[in-house]
Amino acid sequence: MNLAITNWSSRSFTPSAGDSIASACRSSIWRSAPPLPLRPKFYGYLYGHTSRIRFRHAISLIPVNHPLKIAANVAVADILSHGRIELGVGRGNTTLALRAFEIDLDRSRLAVKEGIEIIRKAFTEDPFMFYGEYYKIPPRSLVPKTIQKPHPPMFVAASSRESHEVAARAGIGVMSVSSSIGWQLLADNIAAYRRAFNAVNGTPSVGVLVNAYCGETDEVAKAEGGPSLVEYMRVAYTGYTRLAKMSKDYAYMGAFGALGDRIVDYDYIVNDSGAVVIGSPETCIRQIEHYRSLGATEMILRIDSVPHDRILRSIELFGKYVIPHFKHPENIVRASEEILGDIRRMRDVAKAQGVYVELTEPGQGQKSAGLS
Repeated sequence: MNLAITNWSSRSFTPSAGDSIASACRSSIWRSAPPLPLRPKFYGYLYGHTSRIRFRHAISLIPVNHPLKIAANVAVADILSHGRIELGVGRGNTTLALRAFEIDLDRSRLAVKEGIEIIRKAFTEDPFMFYGEYYKIPPRSLVPKTIQKPHPPMFVAASSRESHEVAARAGIGVMSVSSSIGWQLLADNIAAYRRAFNAVNGTPSVGVLVNAYCGETDEVAKAEGGPSLVEYMRVAYTGYTRLAKMSKDYAYMGAFGALGDRIVDYDYIVNDSGAVVIGSPETCIRQIEHYRSLGATEMILRIDSVPHDRILRSIELFGKYVIPHFKHPENIVRASEEILGDIRRMRDVAKAQGVYVELTEPGQGQKSAGLS
């Protein structure tokens, strides 16, 4: 199980903090969003000041951004980061972006499907061309190419079954979102992705994107992170229900409107929405284990909409107590308390077997008071 930290505010990122979390698990991915004109410079700075952390676009909207432009930007970023870029794409789920760029909602899924193929062709074929229903590209060559071969890992952000199947048939990963409609929708979508993936070669990758907050206790987490989660759901309720009425391809979001007052009920959000991880470290671990039982192989934890110091503290708690729980052979650090506990238990075993040798202070013949 991989766990990734994502945040919308560049204030919350420090290179040392990012690499520290990255060292605690196999693949921590940090995605932040400074103002649009500053992003190339911001990311370029981070590439040079980090070495372990990976960066994922979460997400690049294909109907808004031409797939060739996405491919070109990712190729350069992959070179500058020495092969630490991952690409997440999608069609969007908010009228704020889709209407602003005059996107045809009924054709947005087609744009994503063809866009994925174009991006992969640009990475792997030289020259390449594409003639589809949405895009028509004459023979061209992408220069430069990516470091990662055949291309950086790719994912589709998806909340509908159809988009999960688009990702599977393309042979790439999925970042699943329940849209707070509930566990059953999430489970059904993950199952649909895995069934469709069986027809292609490769290894399925199922990420789940959730809002998250970790506090010292459940009560602290609720007091500090709960209000922002409720407000997020209230705003999403308005946007999703409006979008459901605008296109048959988004009609499934009408189920969100049927939730009524539950969408601003904290207990529903935490226990039944399938969209959050919040609580003490122990509670967060239990919640993530539930996502894993549904077939998730990674979690993308979005920590946002609380004061800066609380974001940093939540990130610290996830990094120190939650991420190390999901051990992987490639882990390079563990919590010191856990390591010392294992050492003491093994020492007791050695004593029981009669093979343990107590250390003594030089020249005193007395047992050392240290850990030994």
